[in-house]
Amino acid sequence: MFLSKIRAIMSAILAALLVFYSFNFVSKNVNVVASRSFGRQIFDYVLNFLIFFAVAYLVFYFISFLVKIFTSKK
Repeated sequence: MFLSKIRAIMSAILAALLVFYSFNFVSKNVNVVASRSFGRQIFDYVLNFLIFFAVAYLVFYFISFLVKIFTSKK
């Protein structure tokens, strides 16, 4: 129940979109990323993707857990 391919795919897409948006369209983050070396930029993208992925996966898991609780017959 905890591991799901669909939740992982949805979380990866959401994490990629959030990282892309936060590093390319938020002016404060654009200035910070622009001042770093290329290797550090890659590290920042990967680290933030992993953080957003973990959070999104746990949120999707929690939502599916609540749906299962409320829709199951008692």
